[in-house]
Amino acid sequence: MAQTDSLYSMDILLDELENLLDQTEENDYDYTEELQEQMENSVYNQHDINDLPYEYAIKTLRMTPYQFYQLQLYIEQYGPLVTLYEIAAIPGFSEEDMERLRHLLTVSGQDDTKFQWRDLLRKSRHTLWFRYGRVLERQAGYDTTRSTHYAGTPGHVCFRYTWNMNDHIILKLAGEKDPGEQFFRGKQSYGFDFYAGSLCLKNIGLIKEAVVGDYRLNFGQGLALGSALLSGRGGGPDALRRFGTAIRAVAPCNEGDFLRGFALRMGNQQWKGTLFGGRSFGTLENHYGADLSWQRALFRIGLRAVCHTLTDTTQEGLSHQITSSFLPNGFNVSVDYQVLIKHTVLFGEVGVDQAGQVGVLQGTIYSMTPTTKAGVLVRHYDRAFHTPLGKAFGAASTNRGESGVYLTFQQIFSRRLTANAYFDYYHLTTPSYRCDAPVACLALGTSANCQFSRNSQLDIRYTLAKKSENQTDTHYRLINKYNRHKLRLLWTNTPHPSVRLKTGIEGCFNHYPRSRLTYSGILVYQDFSWSTNKPDISLRLRMAFFDTDRYDERLYAYEDDVYYAFTVGSYYYKGIRGYVVLRYKYKWLSVWLRVSRTEYLDRKVISSGLNQIDKPHKSEVKAQIMFSL
Repeated sequence: MAQTDSLYSMDILLDELENLLDQTEENDYDYTEELQEQMENSVYNQHDINDLPYEYAIKTLRMTPYQFYQLQLYIEQYGPLVTLYEIAAIPGFSEEDMERLRHLLTVSGQDDTKFQWRDLLRKSRHTLWFRYGRVLERQAGYDTTRSTHYAGTPGHVCFRYTWNMNDHIILKLAGEKDPGEQFFRGKQSYGFDFYAGSLCLKNIGLIKEAVVGDYRLNFGQGLALGSALLSGRGGGPDALRRFGTAIRAVAPCNEGDFLRGFALRMGNQQWKGTLFGGRSFGTLENHYGADLSWQRALFRIGLRAVCHTLTDTTQEGLSHQITSSFLPNGFNVSVDYQVLIKHTVLFGEVGVDQAGQVGVLQGTIYSMTPTTKAGVLVRHYDRAFHTPLGKAFGAASTNRGESGVYLTFQQIFSRRLTANAYFDYYHLTTPSYRCDAPVACLALGTSANCQFSRNSQLDIRYTLAKKSENQTDTHYRLINKYNRHKLRLLWTNTPHPSVRLKTGIEGCFNHYPRSRLTYSGILVYQDFSWSTNKPDISLRLRMAFFDTDRYDERLYAYEDDVYYAFTVGSYYYKGIRGYVVLRYKYKWLSVWLRVSRTEYLDRKVISSGLNQIDKPHKSEVKAQIMFSL
């Protein structure tokens, strides 16, 4: 069952990652840690169907809002489910849904869901993995004859240890050494240059979750507190909403976006309250606040307040770390709601900062028929709206100076054909990336999934974005408008249970009407996967060819990697890239080896500065070993 749950969740994460590829170049955000955390939680956590969170039902279990609505009505009328086989008797659920969900859910009343001290050690799980990777070619930064060079070795080393005691007490520790940094010598005499960890208590009496150490917060639609993964455009109507995962204890392997401090969440099935305090890692920003939410089966409302302060900077050597984007002694207050009315979901959040600037999100998802669904999301963020911990839906990297309306539509024509479409018109009232003036933008796209057979499917996606950027070849900073077209074809075929083939073709065209110039890029790749159970071995490889006129026409594609690592390859200029991933598992031991190489056909030197390679190729190797007990 655990293996089934893991594979199902992995497919969902890959679907989300595909939707995020088009936004990677705009926000330049690393989603690796969020994907790793979701993967770990999906493997360990199995929710009770009688206390099923709405966000988990919709996003992970892929229930429809109507199915969740009927499930709650069934529980209110007949009481908690006694067996998972009752799912087939609830309107909106088929026998196929029952067979799929009964492996992913539990029923209240089972002994293994109760908190018992004697089970903490008896049912505990240990996971420890180490990872090493490096670039094989010599980079300029490791030439000690240069005036500036790296002090450490070129290897990237990290580890993570997790001790899960029956999902009630969870301890996580992690450490990382970046390439070029010293390791157990010099300035890094304590080993890794970055350590992280957290201790979490879950579902012990009134304590829903208590964390000391590193954690992330996500409440409401993410306007005041948002750090969870956000699906990109084109994910369908159900991807409109942010799901309040509240507190998530983490031990990240990179110096990313998280808080270090404490967080406590208490309550029952209706009322929940949260208190937290901590510092954003690597900054002088301190945050503390509270959240209070009330929920019934079909309605939820939440209120939260967050205060932001700065550490004393009068000490010499600290003042340079303050950035002008952070306002000292600020705060945010927001209210969010969500109501489910038969086939309609209404949700939204309103927030205000210390200066009275406002941010608003209002969305609606409506299931017109069992096969037709539509969604609308309206957003407005004042030009000076300031929310340091916010990460709500939007086109810009920060939730300020933006107004827009997003429409999305999904149609299921048959079991073999599903189509999605979206339209996003928005106005940026502040300067944005590579554009120094307010502009109006448009993004639209359509996608279709064709299931030819049980073992063969084709995904087609087309997007059009009308963008603006600074024109750099003139004395005046003129705004140059251009149209960006992208087409993606992805065919997956499984000719044998142990063999999987994936063929991808992607194209990009940037057209500038003023100068009548067009720049293009193309990416073609072939994936091959093979696996066997006895012995437990898997092999995955890719061969890709890419050709782009400029860096601006770069293309992104998901790449297979070692376990708990998600890689999005960036393909630009002209060349060939390939990789091989080999995995071997024996009982509690798993080993991965990944080797990749990129050969450029139109240049002799790669990168610049300390990362410069005086060769037309770049090779990387990565190895990981994991112990699971």
